[in-house]
Amino acid sequence: MRQAALNLVLCVLAVSTTAFLPGIGRDEGTSTGSGSSRKAIPVASPTLLEAVRGGAEEIRSLLLQTGTNLRSNEENEPRSLMLSLHGGWLYRPVRVRRSESALHVAILEGRSEILSKLLAAGGSPTERHGSGWNPLQLALQRGDLGAMKILLAHGADPRVKGAGERTSLDLALALESSPAELELLIKGGADPNQRGPDGRTAVQVLLAARDFERTGVLLRHGGKAGAALYNAVVEGDREVFRFLVGEGVRSEPGSKDPVLVAAVREGQVELVEHLLQSRSMQAAGLVRRGREGQSALHLAVAMNRLDLCRLLLEAGADPNASFSRPATGDFLARVRPVGYLKTHLKYDSRVTPLMAAADCGNLELAKLLMEHGAKRFIWTSGKSYYPIGFASRRNDVKMMQLLLGVDPGNEERWLKVDLSEQKAWVYDKDNKELFSTRVSTGRKGYRTEVGEFVITNKNRHHVSNIYKGIRMPYFQRLSCSAVGFHEGYCPDYPASHGCLRVPRGNASELWKITKPGDRVVIVP
Repeated sequence: MRQAALNLVLCVLAVSTTAFLPGIGRDEGTSTGSGSSRKAIPVASPTLLEAVRGGAEEIRSLLLQTGTNLRSNEENEPRSLMLSLHGGWLYRPVRVRRSESALHVAILEGRSEILSKLLAAGGSPTERHGSGWNPLQLALQRGDLGAMKILLAHGADPRVKGAGERTSLDLALALESSPAELELLIKGGADPNQRGPDGRTAVQVLLAARDFERTGVLLRHGGKAGAALYNAVVEGDREVFRFLVGEGVRSEPGSKDPVLVAAVREGQVELVEHLLQSRSMQAAGLVRRGREGQSALHLAVAMNRLDLCRLLLEAGADPNASFSRPATGDFLARVRPVGYLKTHLKYDSRVTPLMAAADCGNLELAKLLMEHGAKRFIWTSGKSYYPIGFASRRNDVKMMQLLLGVDPGNEERWLKVDLSEQKAWVYDKDNKELFSTRVSTGRKGYRTEVGEFVITNKNRHHVSNIYKGIRMPYFQRLSCSAVGFHEGYCPDYPASHGCLRVPRGNASELWKITKPGDRVVIVP
């Protein structure tokens, strides 16, 4: 029996064979033709695998049990094989430099059952092939998931570099390996955030190729997206954005420009909506300030974007949070030049979104802010301007009415003053006269202005702060100005310093009928 086994081994060892190393690029064939992507690696002397392929099951068992040296890159491997088989018989085969071991051939030939036994018998899972690739990388090039699992189970390290200083993950990307292969490498210790030869991470490479399936594997196993989400927002790439958000990707830690602010700046309503669906994104994104120094809501208000403001407020943005100071030049450039907001942002403090809405005359925005709790009676700390003060300087009647709690589209009453007749009337919403009285308006040099105004506040016992000590009972101020209705002397001609004097008795009656928010029309 021993002699028969020896003869079989000698016959097998006398035959030269060729193993094939897959190149970077999968090819199911093993032909050495010119069209093949596999690279032929000459094997000068047959290895243990060839002996096993000879069909002698007892040889396989005997060689493994006797502790045969399984590394065939040593010149004396054939001699050691014979010594182990025949207890001291010495043969002198031709010495040839070997480029692969039995373990390598087992991988290249797809013999997983032999690979397991070779590793169990002491074969090295890290030994490089003559091509420079390690066993794991050989299995990866063949797409042999079973061999990869066996090698990893026996200590193969995916981080070890092979030919061209490539790690197994580098090679997997180049080969377009399957998601299962990528996942196996990462679970086996591959770093999902390593940078490849071109300096990019695996996530960056796969995202650029829009390979979302394999990117998802990396992200779910510790891969970091870096600035990918931010870039998707800036570039308006909804497909990449939706994928990253679906995978739970958030803003890049430490970023000076949160992704939510960037989405608002770019006017990406759909992306803002997606971001705000995440509770964790809401908590962080709503309060963080972007590169202009302002939060997402303040930026949306400055841009006069009602749709974005609605999304942010519904997500919990604070409508009473002040604009940040000092306002940067980048931010001021986004503020409309008309109005006084830009001046207040530069020189005042405690400026709120409602003040900004009042300054630009956006009724819908102001209404939205108040519906979400914006305070109407907060004032700037420097110039002491209320939101209604911003509207009054523009003589925005509807905005002033709204800020006073009156629906501009549904007036309960309104007043008319005729300067030529020196008379005033009060009408209901159907233009039915409710009250009329004589008045005395501004004399020459103090002529009362014509136009539309609003009764902005009332003071029963008002004393003038312009004309010290002068009492003005039943005072009703018009549009936050120094002019208003009040009780006073009324000749049949203009005699005041601009106010609208009302006779005693009529002044108290007028006081009872009117309310703040009532519109006053003064005609010549």
